[in-house]
Amino acid sequence: MKKLASLAFILFAASLPASAIDFNKPDEALQGFVKLRGNTDGSDTYADWKVTVFIVEPGKKAVPVMRLDGFNVGRAIKNDDGSYQWLSREVAYYRDLKSGDVLKQWMNPVTGKTNDVMHVVNDPVNGKFAAASLSLPWDVRGEDVFLKMDIPLAYPNALQPGDYPEESTGPTYFASEHFLYFAKTRDFDDPKLTSVPVTYAWTRTGPWLPWMKMGQRPGYVLYSGQGKKLKSAADLDKVVREYTERNHALFMKAPEKLVTPNETSWTYYKKLNPVKK
Repeated sequence: MKKLASLAFILFAASLPASAIDFNKPDEALQGFVKLRGNTDGSDTYADWKVTVFIVEPGKKAVPVMRLDGFNVGRAIKNDDGSYQWLSREVAYYRDLKSGDVLKQWMNPVTGKTNDVMHVVNDPVNGKFAAASLSLPWDVRGEDVFLKMDIPLAYPNALQPGDYPEESTGPTYFASEHFLYFAKTRDFDDPKLTSVPVTYAWTRTGPWLPWMKMGQRPGYVLYSGQGKKLKSAADLDKVVREYTERNHALFMKAPEKLVTPNETSWTYYKKLNPVKK
């Protein structure tokens, strides 16, 4: 019986079609990435995240201090040269660890002071996807597809210490973001799918947030969470969706045209708190 079962499995495996997508070919990998991140038909795509935020001080154990729940809404527009323009915006809200309430103020356990919370309201968050420049470490293992993206960041801080002594962690902004996407091979192989279901893990290390007003005190913020691509805005977390509809209704839809530069929490803080001359 075991020999018959083994023979049946071999015959079944031999009858399976070869994978229809080759991630080693730049053009096919580009199509795969757009299907993973968005939708090749140009429609809006929603991807959410649920994150725990930790404070890390030198010589001390990381301490969870709040949640950060939000989403990105984006659309991929195909250019004449075959590349894609990614147009998106995103919001995320700092929430109480236990109650889940969206925070207005936060008792900083490091400084002992109460800070007014500034949520993530980034518009735009755009990018360009091109076969020639998109080299990614796809990992195909049978029915599973993994994609790991490590993004170390270092660039001039939008909040310079001379202008923002309490909010700035230094002249250079240092951070590191790490994504691990999970999808199914069969979804990439289905020619009818213009978007593939995906879940992902996200980890980030970054400087103290400007609104924490911790200056250049040693330490950093650690973010650990997960998310998934949603079928529609109706699948968003109820608190996140309703808060966005009330306060940032524009963020329920992806941008329709390219605007530069991209927004970050640091440039947004500077916009809301310009230097007084």
